[in-house]
Amino acid sequence: MESNVINFYEILQCDRNASAEELKRSYQRLVLTFHPDKKITSNNHESFLNIQKAWSVLRDPHSRKQYDALLSCEEHKELLLYDTVSVLDMDYDNSSSIYSYQCRCGGNYSVCASELKPPEIVIECDECSFSIQVIVPT
Repeated sequence: MESNVINFYEILQCDRNASAEELKRSYQRLVLTFHPDKKITSNNHESFLNIQKAWSVLRDPHSRKQYDALLSCEEHKELLLYDTVSVLDMDYDNSSSIYSYQCRCGGNYSVCASELKPPEIVIECDECSFSIQVIVPT
């Protein structure tokens, strides 16, 4: 699947769950590496501009939240999203550490507790083609 959205986290060489401080450190390291004054190449100049753009979006909590929503939509555009639920609305089985939620088709959405990573995860039904987005509180 080809995406129209540039992944700013990849540009800054950070995980999507990186803290603001981790993003800042990575940005500073990359700017020093790709700054046009260090080594003049067209690739360095383009990389430097991409790093600047990524940092301008991800450094602000409000624009980062909007960008994360856009990135999430782009990543899941192929899915048939049936519903968005909170992990708190799902049934939890202590013995197996599995969260589950019933689909309208009678099938189940299930996920191991260790796989739940904030802010959300998408789970497919075990019977039909629907998926749900599960909101995971931090």
